[in-house]
Amino acid sequence: MQARNPAKMAPQTYVTGCAGVLGYEILRALTEAGQPVTGISRSALPEGARALPHVRVSDALHPGWLAPGDAGATIVHCAGLSDARRRFASIGAVMQDVTAPQTAFVEALVARGWRGHFVYLSTAAVYGDTDDLPIPETREPQPKGYYALHKLAVEEALLFLAAQHGFRLTILRLGNPYGTAMPGRERGVMRLLLDALASGAAFTVYGSGETSRDYLHMDDFCGAVERVVHGALPNPVTRLNLGAGEGCSLNALVAQMEAATGRQLNLVTEPSALEVKSSVLDIARARQVLGWAPRVALDEGLARMVADYGL
Repeated sequence: MQARNPAKMAPQTYVTGCAGVLGYEILRALTEAGQPVTGISRSALPEGARALPHVRVSDALHPGWLAPGDAGATIVHCAGLSDARRRFASIGAVMQDVTAPQTAFVEALVARGWRGHFVYLSTAAVYGDTDDLPIPETREPQPKGYYALHKLAVEEALLFLAAQHGFRLTILRLGNPYGTAMPGRERGVMRLLLDALASGAAFTVYGSGETSRDYLHMDDFCGAVERVVHGALPNPVTRLNLGAGEGCSLNALVAQMEAATGRQLNLVTEPSALEVKSSVLDIARARQVLGWAPRVALDEGLARMVADYGL
């Protein structure tokens, strides 16, 4: 990723939740691009991770870390609920425990005089199940789980606050990112497959294995975020899908992993009545608005992961 002309640098950027995978990767990419950026998190950066501009705070959702002169700062917001499988007792519980603190954070920023650019990392899970692929941003959201419901609720609150207070807002609905540089922090099905290939343990495929997911390499994800942060978006409020724009089924992913490692998985299949439908994102708007396109093909990304894993 090439550094931009310092004379054209945007105002200060803050990345909240930079001790997590996505926040760390964004902070690393913007730092390498020579941008004025600071990470904000409650936790220290992982042991073995590269030293990056970072402020550790007791509460990333309390904007006391925002410097008085940074009223026009860009905030890439990654802090918040990271466990997509977390269960809640009720909708009221998720709103009180997770959604309300997120919206209160933005209201506190506004109360401090901030009117910059807020970049919110949402999820493609807000769309729910659909047979209409690829999924455009105009698709009516139908979240099926608490995580997706929470993300959609924060999106709606941000749209209201942006209209009321006049700050710029970009909502990024992200597919399935993979390929982190954080030591030992890769998550998701690819890491599970690698662990099973290395150990010989059984890997269970629930359902047919033929539903597809949209996998976006972390380098391409960070490239898109950099363009969002430092590009001139045509509208004050923008919603974009970020994915590869192509689907890959679990069965195809298994075959590619086996080919990349030269090993064979010990596969176990179990029927599932809860098989989630395929999810592939329409990224035409991101291509047009950002002048961006994914560059790392899935086979190349998997080869990198296999090499980093040591298989």
